[in-house]
Amino acid sequence: MKVLIVLRYFYCPSESIGGAERQALKLAQRLIERGVDVTVVSGQWERGQPRRDEVGGVPVHRHFTGWGTSRLRGMGRISQYLYMLTLFLYLVGHRNEYDFIHCHSAMFSAPVVVLAGRLLHKKTLVRAMASGVWGDIKRLREGEGGSIWGTRWMVNQLQDADAIVALNPQVAVELTEIGVAPDRIVHIPNGVEVEHIRRKTDYGLGREVDVAFVGRLHPQKGVDTLLAALRHVYEEHPHLFWRLRLVGSGSRRPQFEALARQLLVEQTVEFMGEVDDPFPILERSDIFVLPSRSEGMSNALLEAMAHGLPCIATDIPGNNDIITSGRNGLLVHLDDEDDLASAIGRLATDQGLRERLGREAARCVEETYSLAVTADRYVGLYTTLLQGD
Repeated sequence: MKVLIVLRYFYCPSESIGGAERQALKLAQRLIERGVDVTVVSGQWERGQPRRDEVGGVPVHRHFTGWGTSRLRGMGRISQYLYMLTLFLYLVGHRNEYDFIHCHSAMFSAPVVVLAGRLLHKKTLVRAMASGVWGDIKRLREGEGGSIWGTRWMVNQLQDADAIVALNPQVAVELTEIGVAPDRIVHIPNGVEVEHIRRKTDYGLGREVDVAFVGRLHPQKGVDTLLAALRHVYEEHPHLFWRLRLVGSGSRRPQFEALARQLLVEQTVEFMGEVDDPFPILERSDIFVLPSRSEGMSNALLEAMAHGLPCIATDIPGNNDIITSGRNGLLVHLDDEDDLASAIGRLATDQGLRERLGREAARCVEETYSLAVTADRYVGLYTTLLQGD
């Protein structure tokens, strides 16, 4: 079985590495272990980037996208169309080299993949990454703020995908609203390499209360709310020493650094930037916080839970499908810095609660969100769709 996994960006030096890329790499590695011939197909966004590459043992083919033209003023729309055109030409030109196309998002790659699959008689799967305000369907419909034409046609193409993976129930609702048949929607969660994770065993506090966030520094992730909440907990619990580590990069970092200074918490916040492996940071943390405004199923949240960390997340689709508040984590109201501060303070002052929630979080992920199980389900889905011929 030869499978292409299509992403617009995949480990591009000038772009922050998102959860979808990390999940795609780990999934590809597990599929290869199961005998699937996998190639990742992505855009060539940097001049000098090799067209044929390998990342983590996974072959990567990059098709020409005009390099950095997307960053030039007024060129964003042209760059998007160029990417879609060259992706289509790649799929046509290499049609004898694969059996199945797996598109790892329901954004602008997806309509091209579905169209090519229909014309070439190839089976296609689309994975919708997120729901809500920053969800795939909303962003595709709106054409990234109106900068892209032809979005109605693009949205309609999704109806012809052989299967669409919905990471949470709200994604499934949004898919049916655009006309995707319910019997084509499949629920497969993201997975975590639980066997490579060292669970937390000591829930006592050291000199500092170490709070961790892992994700892109982007408005979608709610970092502004977290910084404001940190100011509150700093004032409400002055006897405790606080340390917030923000792991991740993004174009909004200067604004968040300025906000930390404005809130007078800059000495407490550590902007870690992009790290190859966030696990050591999670291992020495006491609390994990994900204050996002939109999610599909957060890899960062699953990994933190797998480490046995007591986790706080916003009560939105994706997060509330994983966390049952008070059982394996805490849920807080969206954009509510007071509610978030209260939850952080509650965990910081209650070791028994930290331990109970952390241990149950780890058990939940191990039983339900193992990457091995997720990979097996994808292999099964590929096989079923291919045998449908």
